[in-house]
Amino acid sequence: MVKRFGILLILTGLVVNALAQSRIVDDTTKQVYGPYTTFYRTFEDIKYNKDYLHKIDSTVGNLHRFNAVEKLEFKYQNLGNLGTALHPIFYNLPKNVGIRSGFDSYIPYYITAEDIRFYDTRSPYTPVNVVIGGKGRAVTNVHHTRNITPYWNAGFHYRRINADKQVASTGRGDNQTASTAYFIHSDYESPNGKYHGLISFSRLNHKVVEQGGIVIPEGDPINSYFDPNANVALQNARSQDFRVGLNVYNHYKLRKEFQVYHSFDYIQNRNFFINEPLGTDKEYYDRVLINPDSTTDEFQTGQVINEMGLKGDLAKMFYNFYIKFRNVNFRSRYLPGEQLYFENSGGFNLRYDFDSAQYIHAAGEYILGGYYRFGAEYFNKFFTVEYWRTQSRPAIIEDRYFGNHFEWQNNFATPASDLIRGSLIYSNKFMRIEPFASVINVQNNIYYDYDKMPAQAEGSARILQFGMRLNLSLANAVFWENEGIYTNLSGDSEAVNSFRIPELFINSKLYYGGYWFNKKLYVMFGVDTNYKSSYYAPAYNPVVQQFYLQDDFIIPSYFLLNAFAEFQIVHVTVYLKMDHLNQSRNSGYFTFPHYIGQPRVFDLGIRWLFFD
Repeated sequence: MVKRFGILLILTGLVVNALAQSRIVDDTTKQVYGPYTTFYRTFEDIKYNKDYLHKIDSTVGNLHRFNAVEKLEFKYQNLGNLGTALHPIFYNLPKNVGIRSGFDSYIPYYITAEDIRFYDTRSPYTPVNVVIGGKGRAVTNVHHTRNITPYWNAGFHYRRINADKQVASTGRGDNQTASTAYFIHSDYESPNGKYHGLISFSRLNHKVVEQGGIVIPEGDPINSYFDPNANVALQNARSQDFRVGLNVYNHYKLRKEFQVYHSFDYIQNRNFFINEPLGTDKEYYDRVLINPDSTTDEFQTGQVINEMGLKGDLAKMFYNFYIKFRNVNFRSRYLPGEQLYFENSGGFNLRYDFDSAQYIHAAGEYILGGYYRFGAEYFNKFFTVEYWRTQSRPAIIEDRYFGNHFEWQNNFATPASDLIRGSLIYSNKFMRIEPFASVINVQNNIYYDYDKMPAQAEGSARILQFGMRLNLSLANAVFWENEGIYTNLSGDSEAVNSFRIPELFINSKLYYGGYWFNKKLYVMFGVDTNYKSSYYAPAYNPVVQQFYLQDDFIIPSYFLLNAFAEFQIVHVTVYLKMDHLNQSRNSGYFTFPHYIGQPRVFDLGIRWLFFD
């Protein structure tokens, strides 16, 4: 407590110092550079000729949403602690319909080339964002970028996540998650604008202690799950997800209407599951196939992707045609040799911008062998509509696997899915309302069955969703943002049973935001809520980092309430959050079977934007 109070005093001092600086009006000490001289573009903007620059976001509003679940708008769920395995609440159509490893539970923690921002700065720009969370949780983000010349920028980003065990902890420093991620990036554009080159390198080393869920004696009340000293199923197990990626992109503009480009990607992913020694942990497993004393499963996927194409702008129309060559190798500790995959594909992107508020976009890719993704979307300020069709290749791990606890070999049919979605939009000064609906039809769905092994559902399932986004502004100071989704499943029984989605999902955020002290201090405070109706959520198998069907443990419906406050003076923002404000004694909520959500805890953070 003394340490946290000291940190709070330091942060308060920083804010007071920033306030003092904000009163300086002398021209010789006035800061020339700031958010209005710092811009960025994404990889997608550059590749698809979206010429506008984004302003950096120096406002407050969602800084308190620092963990992955909140950043993903509660549409993914973890195992109850920072950095643990993530699983989507809703079904998402695959964007990559080609070969992939299938180890997806930690992908949201990896910073891809598409996530990287390429800046144009008039001065060095260094945003620092640090969260000192309660119960041994912390997140640190440091980013630095600067223009070396008016046409050449470079920078780096560093992120660290640490989280102590929230259940069965031996004390402070008993880590469950230790994750380090960083990337470096650079881009150069020739003075005449004909050439643009990008390069980025990203790395993630993500380590998690796997507890296997909470174990309570048979017949004990459900409240026993919320005892911080409860027993867990695994004592000596841990997972590791290690990823590195290199992206090099170049394009040359012969004319505005005719441009050539090449994109190169090298991506390596290594997944480990280690339980050493097995000891009493052996009771957790259904079988032991190789080593009765310890488990040391390891899988490595490497891929090289070369894409080359033509693109250009014809008046208001953008076009892009490309071919892609992908080589993938997969190695397993216990499978002999190396599995090699070669994919050749071609695709297109077309976009027509009627004006800044209306466009139509169509895209498609076909991989030799019968795998593809194509569709189109139309957007204007009154309504949106889109359609996508995919036929995707089963993941490597779904086809063949051999480890200390599981073995399978499958020959699955090709999964296919169709999505049609639309929305209506009405907005004025005080309200924005957007009702929406979607229908997804999924055939030959691959999932993990009750025996924790992959299976394929016969027939098809239809996922029908209705929802609404409603944002209200009251007196220009009180804001209420809402999203509600109703889901209905129908179709062939086996296919329907392979999906586990709550019937009702609600996000709501009510807050006050306004300037105080003659517009020197911006204050925001309110509550962030999420609700999911009860459902038989899938269970988690840490050995293969997959979620599988179960019908024994229903996740009760629960209303989660977080309270937050954010204070901004010039470029310094201090934010506070109380997670799980509505938790009562010896109670809480479940994220997945035998895993509880984050108990009530206080978090403190600071963001400081430096422009010199």
